[in-house]
Amino acid sequence: MKEKLLFILNPKAGTMRGKNNFYAVCSTFCDADLDLSIRMTRAPGHAVQIALDEAAGYDRIVCCGGDGTLHEVVCGLMQLPEDSRPPLGYIPTGTTNDFATNFGLPTKPALAAERIVNPSIISIDVGVFGEPSEHNYFTYVASTGAFADSSYRTPQKVKNAIGYLAYILDGITRLGSIRPIHMHVEADGKVFDDEYIYASVSNSTTVAKMIKLDNIGVDMTDGLFELILIKRPKNLRDTREIAEALLSPNSPKAEIVRAQSSEIHFCLDEGSAWTLDGEMANAPSDFTVRNLCRTLKFIK
Repeated sequence: MKEKLLFILNPKAGTMRGKNNFYAVCSTFCDADLDLSIRMTRAPGHAVQIALDEAAGYDRIVCCGGDGTLHEVVCGLMQLPEDSRPPLGYIPTGTTNDFATNFGLPTKPALAAERIVNPSIISIDVGVFGEPSEHNYFTYVASTGAFADSSYRTPQKVKNAIGYLAYILDGITRLGSIRPIHMHVEADGKVFDDEYIYASVSNSTTVAKMIKLDNIGVDMTDGLFELILIKRPKNLRDTREIAEALLSPNSPKAEIVRAQSSEIHFCLDEGSAWTLDGEMANAPSDFTVRNLCRTLKFIK
């Protein structure tokens, strides 16, 4: 009996390479004698519903789009019982494709499709942001403050033209003007209490190809997150040094706090807007981010 593959395509993601390469990718799946079903997303959140409603009936599920499309599919899968989640493959066609970069996936659709028909399957960590709900899961980063909303602030035409540099320009130019938030953060038995302009909990060697983390210390299967907190720069020199430090892993810059933990608790003076894998999410003032170790089967 043929293996059944559910292919979820976002035709509007990033540079739309997914749509342009649609027939070549589908041919690769059909040539591998897979029983292919295709679903195209029609609106934000649609991929969540497709994955939730249909994924359990398939042997593999593949999403084609940007990190936001992947985020939606993961959120749909995580609402299913663990033994009902098929292995997930990803064909990245977004602007930055942070997850693919971190995971060593091909960024050319044809090569990514070849990888999926000859799969190596591993189980990866997934984060849950606060209480589990329809959109509260993430694979590589939850963040707030500077840089966090750059994907929303930057026009799609600019992102298409200069790629991830659009995020860098937006984030760095705002470093000195963002209003800090007082946070009490607990991670790995340590307490960090200060005013910060940026906070992230990640499982990635890079965020928007801008914030760099130690390649050796980051492992998507170890049950640990990487925490980064950035204090408000006092002057232009601080702003420049912070920007330079973010591009260099393990920088000793005092205004940047780094830690690792499987569970991180935040208590903020006020609620704030966060992004989960680049998608907007509102957070209460008191919540915990937890690592669900090796809970999702992924095709590498």
